[in-house]
Amino acid sequence: MAHEFESPPALETLLTRLGEMEVVLGARAAARLGAVRAHLQRAVALRGDGDPPGPATAIRRAMEELAALVVAVDPSESILMRAIVERFTAALLRGEASELERTTEVMRERSGATKVRKKP
Repeated sequence: MAHEFESPPALETLLTRLGEMEVVLGARAAARLGAVRAHLQRAVALRGDGDPPGPATAIRRAMEELAALVVAVDPSESILMRAIVERFTAALLRGEASELERTTEVMRERSGATKVRKKP
């Protein structure tokens, strides 16, 4: 189904670069990266459908999958990722938009992505 919206650049970038992660993490990571891709694609589609909680849940699931992958490469980074996912989930369940934004910003910073602001 086509959606007439622009997905967030950081999310789009992550989707297009998951193949690079497979090169780093190895072929054994392919199935998990496929799950990450599916969750992120779902987030983009749900966002386009105007379902605010849906994309956040899909992103959380993708982050959980990534944290599970990272544990083999960098256990301390995986612990940090899991803590961020828990913080994100708690804010999501409480409906705390400002905490969701702060947590999302931490995820963005840790990934090396930059936030693109729309011009007024």
